[in-house]
Amino acid sequence: MKRKTNSKRKRQIATSKLKTRRKAGPKKAARKGTMKKRPAAKAKSATAASVRKIVRIMGQGQFTVDGKTLKKLNELDNSIVELVSQERSDDSEFRRKLAELSEMVVKNSKPLDPKAIIQSDIILPSTDLSIDEAKRLFRGEGVIPEI
Repeated sequence: MKRKTNSKRKRQIATSKLKTRRKAGPKKAARKGTMKKRPAAKAKSATAASVRKIVRIMGQGQFTVDGKTLKKLNELDNSIVELVSQERSDDSEFRRKLAELSEMVVKNSKPLDPKAIIQSDIILPSTDLSIDEAKRLFRGEGVIPEI
């Protein structure tokens, strides 16, 4: 007889646990339904607008450049690469474009504290760079990588 009561008691406990689990499920669902739903977080994409790079201009310091300016710099850099890759490169045109590259960074970016030591993503040469030295620097992608 003892066995029957034990097994009967075990069945009662098992069924009560089952009922408890069934009851807990809808309550949790009801709780979730009453909570305010937050809008799904948008994944940050590596668009040109969200990209920020640190650019160092030799002799002038470091600047934080946004993606929009970086894209313009890349276009100008590509034109310098084309100019330098020609056999008969125009030195005055090269110097003008190199100065324009530096000016664009200075005008369209935020200067960093000169005391801060931060690794630069891009290093631009100074404007007194000769065209022969530039032929070694401005190859392939140039000094500014594609984004």
